[in-house]
Amino acid sequence: MQLISAALWSTYRIFVAYFLSLAFGIFYGVSASSGPRREKIMIAILDILQSVPILGFFPVAIAFFVAVFRGQRIGLELAAIFLIFTSQAWNIAFGVYETVKTLPRELVEVGKAFNFSKTFTIQRIYLPAMVPTIVFNSGVSMANGWYFLMASEIITLGSQEVKLPGLGSSMMNYLAQGNILGVVMCIGTIVLINALLQVLIFRPLVKWSELFQYNAVGTAPEWPTVADVLFDFGKALKVDTVLVKLVSLGTKKLSAVAKYVFYVIGAALVGGLGYLIFWLFSPPYPSNILSQIPAALTVTTMRVVAAVVIAVLLALPFVIRSVKNVAAAQNIYSLASILGSIPAVVFYPPIVALGGRAYMEPLSILLLLTGSFWYALFNMSKGAMLLPGVLTEMAQVFNIKGWLYYKNILIPAILPPLITGALTAWGGAWNASIVAEHVQFGDKVYSIPGIGALLVQSTADTKALLLIVLSMTALIVLVNMLFWRPWYSKAAEKYNITE
Repeated sequence: MQLISAALWSTYRIFVAYFLSLAFGIFYGVSASSGPRREKIMIAILDILQSVPILGFFPVAIAFFVAVFRGQRIGLELAAIFLIFTSQAWNIAFGVYETVKTLPRELVEVGKAFNFSKTFTIQRIYLPAMVPTIVFNSGVSMANGWYFLMASEIITLGSQEVKLPGLGSSMMNYLAQGNILGVVMCIGTIVLINALLQVLIFRPLVKWSELFQYNAVGTAPEWPTVADVLFDFGKALKVDTVLVKLVSLGTKKLSAVAKYVFYVIGAALVGGLGYLIFWLFSPPYPSNILSQIPAALTVTTMRVVAAVVIAVLLALPFVIRSVKNVAAAQNIYSLASILGSIPAVVFYPPIVALGGRAYMEPLSILLLLTGSFWYALFNMSKGAMLLPGVLTEMAQVFNIKGWLYYKNILIPAILPPLITGALTAWGGAWNASIVAEHVQFGDKVYSIPGIGALLVQSTADTKALLLIVLSMTALIVLVNMLFWRPWYSKAAEKYNITE
């Protein structure tokens, strides 16, 4: 009975955070792609937000939700939902942004030529184009929410830990006790929940989303499912109207008053950030932490790069299979959603205990893969499934196979989503470093040098925690600006394949 109660609490938090992430992602992604000035500012902010590990949002969650509600249960619940939101929202926002940026110019030009109204354009062009991306990215976002469940259901208030009822806190308790059976039961419950979600909701949604591909030919699911009930419920609540308004807000030009408010808020944020930096670098300094940051960043960066490269290489065979077999693509999607939802940290202590500390370095890269592989797989598979049918047919007619097919058709088709997947995998791997480099099992603590381990060890020290997060974020944003963004812009412009 306790396990059922914990499952209900966790599922409720995951879904509330997901729907908030969905609304945020649609609005933010469309808004960021609606103008060059907005794009530069908003994507830079999104890069920063995605780069901050979930522990980096702890001070915000505590300072706002817990402080406003004076430590009451509702404040703790909102803080937990906010932390789960931070593990789901950025991926959806990036997906929507990528969809709008790579939208075939012909579609937009047709709308202008026939003088479509703004509402009609949103309903008939923007929203349908987003459906496949949102469905695919929802899978990895849901999985990511479950992956970081433990970190979100255990909130540290100074030297005190508050554990909210849920599967995440239950798993942490079992891990601390060394109770393998309890951990396995929690994992089994998470797998069961996600398997049911796949069968009843997400697989029908994936099938339904095929109708919104540019070269789509097919029918929606013919059998009644929970997804159908949700569609009817959504119509009753006029969800489509809400989505149109969200996209309209994202594409709307700012009025003079709105610009003034925007600049005031921006100035306040810059001022607040300046004060925060001044406070961080004013005495007393956490000198023992400061001296460890450069070395910790270096070793974690090496692990993250290795994990992202391996993730992309491992995803390629699945992507090739997705192109050749649509049914296989759906199975890969479902399996990835289920496996990606398992908090990989639960596998770490038993393996380390059996293999010894000598294996902790390669094991940490394996755990980083569990936080990054799914991003690469979902985004690359999405690109493969959206490959225009005329290109596949042309390859068959002209017998284009092997390296020639990969070089001239498959790789160009999946390059923009591949880069998006690698970019989000990069951020996901940094997030996963907090569970890959420091784990407690029973009365033993397994830790290797790295920024993730340093973050966990500094949770109770707000100044040290923020210094680590600031250093980590600065490095990630610098790499994004110098490498990921220019690469993505070139790929989106050069390899925007349309029929």
